[in-house]
Amino acid sequence: MPDFDLILFDMDDVLCHSDKAYRAAHLAKLTNTSADRVRAAIWGSGIDAAADAGIISTTTYLREVALQLGAPFSADQWLEARKASMTPNPAVLDLVAQVRKTYPVAVLTNNSELVGDNIDYLFPELRPLFEDKIFPSSKFGAAKPDKACFLNCLSFLGAKPAKTFFIDDKPENIAGAEKAGLTGHIFEGAEGLIARFVSEGLIEPVQVP
Repeated sequence: MPDFDLILFDMDDVLCHSDKAYRAAHLAKLTNTSADRVRAAIWGSGIDAAADAGIISTTTYLREVALQLGAPFSADQWLEARKASMTPNPAVLDLVAQVRKTYPVAVLTNNSELVGDNIDYLFPELRPLFEDKIFPSSKFGAAKPDKACFLNCLSFLGAKPAKTFFIDDKPENIAGAEKAGLTGHIFEGAEGLIARFVSEGLIEPVQVP
């Protein structure tokens, strides 16, 4: 058996497809502004990164985005646009269902408490697979690729870095995880992840009749 006690998954662009362009356009329509202005307010200003790292609260985040947009901005609007921009990845979710039969699984996503508190609305497919082990980075006071994000998460779970296998689509996050002592896999598609799981002995090879 492989020497892993935890399989840790990123969420966006691994467990689901996340379309930021669509999200920006959706929010622009809801707030009667432009997509460029939404992108500048949320991702260009550093507000989103601060929320992901747990530096600012949801209340502060929503207030600051509204100031940047120059328009009223509510949690409901944010959540509507976020949900609309997410498409579950069934091949990866099926793989989670397979691997969790043998190994503990969890989610660590660079996101704010707004995502963590509303994950059942945003991505209801996760709860049956991961139960209560779905964590936004804000919970741990740091965001990937910061080593502290990984180490704080694993400490909370009682897991050891050397016995944790981590999947993320961003190479810089994998690099951060490996610096923290985790084994990493850069996600480029379900087929590659299946092949890696087979090579690590985490799942059995698919038998072709």
